Amino acid sequence: MGALIPLAISLAPEIGKWLFGNKGEQTAQAVAQVVQTVTGTTDDAVAQQVVARDPTVAAQLRVQLAQLAAQQEQAARQADLDALKAQIGDVQNARAQTVALAQAKSAVAWAPPIVSIVVLATFGLVMWAALTRALPAGSETILNMLLGTLAAMATSVVGYWVGSSAGSERKTDLLYNSTPAAPTQATGDKP
Repeated sequence: MGALIPLAISLAPEIGKWLFGNKGEQTAQAVAQVVQTVTGTTDDAVAQQVVARDPTVAAQLRVQLAQLAAQQEQAARQADLDALKAQIGDVQNARAQTVALAQAKSAVAWAPPIVSIVVLATFGLVMWAALTRALPAGSETILNMLLGTLAAMATSVVGYWVGSSAGSERKTDLLYNSTPAAPTQATGDKP
């Protein structure tokens, strides 16, 4: 199977990016299966000879490997889209919970705003202190870690209240690159 991968990449380079990562082994097995099916042999050297002497087999193998790469691309996009839908669902659930608690006049409804104020105020205070106060010798590393952590928390707070432009951009890219559904024709309309 080792020689089948270079053969496959030489015929369909787009398959190469799917041979690494968490699905790389499955892809390598699928590539080997395609090469073996098209060439009619399980021997790596014989498969290379068959492809080298028969351009029809090489073309057929190229097409099937390109189809395999396209299937891998579609599966990856679907996984990204599913992850994005789950992330959006989590945000919607958190916001809906906050609204429901506020409508029920629950004291718990105040938790997100209070936590948000504490995080943003702490971030501002630490930034102010870092910019205006003399730091004790050797405390730079700890201050950098603290500021990094508080900056990440402040980003999460802003993302919770006003949304995330990065998430929106990813969603837009995923939707733009997703495969559209086949158009349906209304009854009575002419093409």
